Amino acid sequence: MNDYPPEYDNEDPDNRYFAQAFPDADSPAELYRQVYKYTDCGAYLSVQIQYYKTIEPDGFNEFPDEQLVSEWVNCDELRRFGTWKEMDQQGVLVTALLVGSIVEGVDYGTDNIEVVADQTEEDPSDYRTRFDTALSEVEREAESIWNDTHGCESCKAHWVDEGINLDGEMTPIWFDCPDCQGSGVII
Repeated sequence: MNDYPPEYDNEDPDNRYFAQAFPDADSPAELYRQVYKYTDCGAYLSVQIQYYKTIEPDGFNEFPDEQLVSEWVNCDELRRFGTWKEMDQQGVLVTALLVGSIVEGVDYGTDNIEVVADQTEEDPSDYRTRFDTALSEVEREAESIWNDTHGCESCKAHWVDEGINLDGEMTPIWFDCPDCQGSGVII
């Protein structure tokens, strides 16, 4: 008799793991939609997949062979895979999720945070917790970038009055600004 749950007997990873981790998203495309829609920064989602690709015989190989391929698929491209179950039927396994965000009005965005799945050692709910933590970190970083670069004209005047030279730089938000109420606008 085993002293651990029977789902840990699964030595063959599949996408049911992600269906359990994200029960409110039936596919990677739906998960991306939720990530983008329900974050203040409009975060993006990339998915690392693995699948076997048949290599046809050539001058070096006499017989067909299979090669394990790993690639990243981004945002709207995720629609081509269908549901988690359909991905299993296609032989496509998700191995990691990556989140990040661009910030409007600047030439850079947040760091990308990769959350690698370890299906044999980690419960789906624990993976979800790590993913949510990564997403929260992306939101905090995007907000910090925004606040450092998107003040309004009144914010700019305040910083100049404080003796800070912003010549040619983006204007940080002044949280007590009477005009933008500390929300800022793109200059």
